[in-house]
Amino acid sequence: MLQWILDIVRGAVIGVSNIIPGVSGGTMAVSMGIYDRIIYAVNQLFRDFKKNFRQLLPILIGVLIGLFAFAALIGTLLGTDSDTIPGTRLPTNFAFIGLILGGLPAIYKRINLRSAGIPGLILFLVFLALVVVLPLLNPPEVKTVTPSLGTALLMILLGAIASATMVIPGISGSMILMLLGYYNSVINAMNALRGGDWSSLAILLPYVIGLLVGIVFIAKLMNFLFKKHAAITFCAIFGLVIGSPVALLLQNRECFPLAGAGTWIACAVCLVLGFAAAWFLSTLDKKESETA
Repeated sequence: MLQWILDIVRGAVIGVSNIIPGVSGGTMAVSMGIYDRIIYAVNQLFRDFKKNFRQLLPILIGVLIGLFAFAALIGTLLGTDSDTIPGTRLPTNFAFIGLILGGLPAIYKRINLRSAGIPGLILFLVFLALVVVLPLLNPPEVKTVTPSLGTALLMILLGAIASATMVIPGISGSMILMLLGYYNSVINAMNALRGGDWSSLAILLPYVIGLLVGIVFIAKLMNFLFKKHAAITFCAIFGLVIGSPVALLLQNRECFPLAGAGTWIACAVCLVLGFAAAWFLSTLDKKESETA
């Protein structure tokens, strides 16, 4: 029961992170020590459905809670809603930076620099640069969508793209949607559904179908890379994850001149709390795995 509760909490963190542009659900899964477990369970789902579904279920419940229950709260804290709380955007982002940094020691231990060699170093630098450059790109105008067959096919495609960025650590699905111009359409549909507007399902259901299909295929790809090219794969992941805090800072750089001493103190506190939470959850998951 304790592991179920902890996995729901971990899933909620992953769900919330997928709402925030610049934060990757895959990064949070890595930071909290459950990335390998999720990838394995997804790949083996139909070989031993009962066992692997039991592994995934609490995480999925947490993801849904994070996506729907906390979407409005995160929007308020980040300043994207009308009921914005002043001075919370930077501390909220620093909490996620702390969550990312808290998982770095566990990832670093899995990097075999001798096996990775020069290719591993090159991949590390390439993927680090990729994550840092994304926030510097200017998003296009916000695009609106209306229910139709063409929209359904588009949302399936967008869901598949977003799933790839959610599963691959370090690349934010929300940021990719922003760069494509459809982030607001997805968030607005989620908020409308939470408000009782069932017509938004015409947009959300195809998106979820794309997500699920994409997650299965990308999970299989990641499983293959872990088995055949583990050393250089972890170098690439380390580059993606270590670049994420830099990307978040760049994305919120316009807030720095406006922040007062109280805001920076709150940022420091949130950073430490986020780091401690990620370190605790990743360490606890390792103990659970060893016990099992």
